Amino acid sequence: MVAVIEGLLSKEQVQTIAKRLFGAQFVDGAMSGGPLGASIKKNTQVSPQSPEYRELAQLVLGILRQNDEVAIAALPRRILSPIFASYTEGHRYGDHVDAALMGPWPGMRTDLSITIFLNDSGAYQGGELVLQTPFGEQVYKRPSGDAVLYPTHYLHRVNPVTKGRRLAIVTWIESQVRDPAKREVIADLAVAMDRLITAEGDGETIRRLEKARLNLLRMWADT
Repeated sequence: MVAVIEGLLSKEQVQTIAKRLFGAQFVDGAMSGGPLGASIKKNTQVSPQSPEYRELAQLVLGILRQNDEVAIAALPRRILSPIFASYTEGHRYGDHVDAALMGPWPGMRTDLSITIFLNDSGAYQGGELVLQTPFGEQVYKRPSGDAVLYPTHYLHRVNPVTKGRRLAIVTWIESQVRDPAKREVIADLAVAMDRLITAEGDGETIRRLEKARLNLLRMWADT
């Protein structure tokens, strides 16, 4: 399941991050591209040793942990420290699947990837995020602050940037429920229940939905 989260970052948060990135040290992005990085990945990213990195990473992680839509769709157990990526003219990231394990040994399992768009689509040409899904190719180029959450096992790419500069944040989530089909069932129940509550629906129906959601989570969650 792919989820588009509109306004994950507010305009003020986007401006704060963009201002801090202006003076940050960027390094070759191929360093985080795995064994194929040098041949398929051409971009730059903020160095983890940059003075700005820790502050920005903590800001983004805090936002992700507090967002209701991320909580429903991803059921996060752990979230990896993000990458702040820059693509200028000629930069791209060819078709690839992200690593199954990331972070310090023994690694965090990557169930979901999230791309957060930092500048508006009109600021650059090309640079679309393209996902190969069971329903065919899906293309995303969202306004600043929006995010796309998708299963990490999807083959995906960033199309070449032909003009301007594309800024994005990328990170990965280990879910409490590793099976994407089971995650979707739990998320659907949560959304249905929320809509019933908003519409002041029947209390007994809401309680039964919540009972089903929690019992499925109890059955399927990794702790």
